[in-house]
Amino acid sequence: MVKGLILAALFLGALPFLLGLLVTGLPAKKREAHIRAAGMDEEKDNLLFCVAAGYIVMFGLFWLFALPFVWLKGTLSLLVQSYMGTALLLAAVSAAVNFRRLPVIFGAAVRAVKGFTLCIWAQLLFAAGQAFVYLRYQYSNADDAFYVASAATSLATDTVFAFNPYTGSAYTKLPARYVLSPFHAFTAMVSKVTGLHPATTAHVVFLIVFLMLAYAVYALIGRMLFWDGDGSGSFSSGTASEKRMEQTGYFLVIVTALMVFSAYSERTAGLFLLIRLWQGKAVLAGVLLPLLFYLGVRTTGLLQEEEACFWDWALLFLLMCGCCMVSSMGVILSAVLLGILALLAAGKYKSIRLLAYAACCCLPNLFCGGLYLWIR
Repeated sequence: MVKGLILAALFLGALPFLLGLLVTGLPAKKREAHIRAAGMDEEKDNLLFCVAAGYIVMFGLFWLFALPFVWLKGTLSLLVQSYMGTALLLAAVSAAVNFRRLPVIFGAAVRAVKGFTLCIWAQLLFAAGQAFVYLRYQYSNADDAFYVASAATSLATDTVFAFNPYTGSAYTKLPARYVLSPFHAFTAMVSKVTGLHPATTAHVVFLIVFLMLAYAVYALIGRMLFWDGDGSGSFSSGTASEKRMEQTGYFLVIVTALMVFSAYSERTAGLFLLIRLWQGKAVLAGVLLPLLFYLGVRTTGLLQEEEACFWDWALLFLLMCGCCMVSSMGVILSAVLLGILALLAAGKYKSIRLLAYAACCCLPNLFCGGLYLWIR
């Protein structure tokens, strides 16, 4: 168990950080004296953004790898070897290229911790309380019979969605609702790499890791919303930085309160975040859609009037792949959200090019939608 948890920490902690470090270290062209609006430039030395960008790469790459294995009936072992080989290679390249950035990033993180306000410490205390509840108690529902069972079946049979988890019989026709979103295969892969049972991976590891990731995303949204608006994308004075930190703390407390008091229905995004974060649709609602809002606003330049570069749109493309990977609902919802942001930005700047870029990012969604109609 201890070995498995250590491997899980490396796989879900160190690996996404290194992948995000690689993405944020890519060269970005700056226009005149202004910094680009997209997150990769202003937030390139932000530890939270590096981890969030790393998860985008992890989820997006896994969808690109897993979907062919589902259709070609490949083995789970080969999928794990192919995906992990690619991810570890990229992580090694990142460590070799960006090791000089590590003191800068961790130094900025230490300075940020020293400047935490009372609201942020309260938010961290609440998050720790949630994590304790996840370790002490367990919530389960009927979805366990499919999602966790699918991961356990894939692990036991060394296949990727080849057997019905309800009956154990081989699929004669792949279910259109689930086959395009292989999040259960991601669970099976993490279990295979770490040696943990899929139920432990889902109900303990994923709950805690994705909860912290969700709050990191909301912290990034808060930083974006309380941007100083001077066109530089950063604060020059310590007073302004402290004010931004304080405003972000208030934002996190309000978000947390909304989540806590969202149990008026079983289908709210807040309740999914609180108790069902091991499910792909909860990861979509609690993590990836807020992250898409954050990255979409920054990449399209809705708040900051600067144009993003190719790598920002490429990261957005991988995020759309990740939304398709975690849930079939992500195929539609992520395209709708990005489409709305692109329309607003195109209207603001009177630019058709923004719509074309956004449409290119939605290609995974269009592919899944067409494939779904063909299967049905």
